[in-house]
Amino acid sequence: MIKFSVARLEKEPIELVGDEPAEWLEIEPSGLLSVTAPVHYDLLAKAVSGGALVEGKVRTSLSGTCGRCLEPVSCDVENSGVCLFYELPEEDELDITEDVRAEMLLELPMNLLCSEECRGLCPHCGKNLNQGKCACRDEEEPDARWGALDNLKL
Repeated sequence: MIKFSVARLEKEPIELVGDEPAEWLEIEPSGLLSVTAPVHYDLLAKAVSGGALVEGKVRTSLSGTCGRCLEPVSCDVENSGVCLFYELPEEDELDITEDVRAEMLLELPMNLLCSEECRGLCPHCGKNLNQGKCACRDEEEPDARWGALDNLKL
């Protein structure tokens, strides 16, 4: 849990540094995506007019399958722009755990990629195009059902 004392915050900034287990993100491990390292946070909470401002970064490591070529891939994910504002509560402590978790979840990729230049698989023969060209024809013949549209004059 990521909490800090409101009374202490009013006197000085509070550094929040630590790790949460990978399960904290509540992502079911699968072949497509797994969190492979604890979630590390490095945050600074400081008092600002009428509230508390928490800034910093959160990071972890992922592994899974490339969304284009289906090869295994591992990567680090970091949200270095965490910026949260809170009105100071009446309680003694402010728990920011769920908000920091949500900030990390926003950084997770929709699909893991082995590289931005990944060419994926051939849609016809299934060859990994990162390993070279396949034997399929470069261009398919156009679908004859759409041929009538080629003669349209607009």
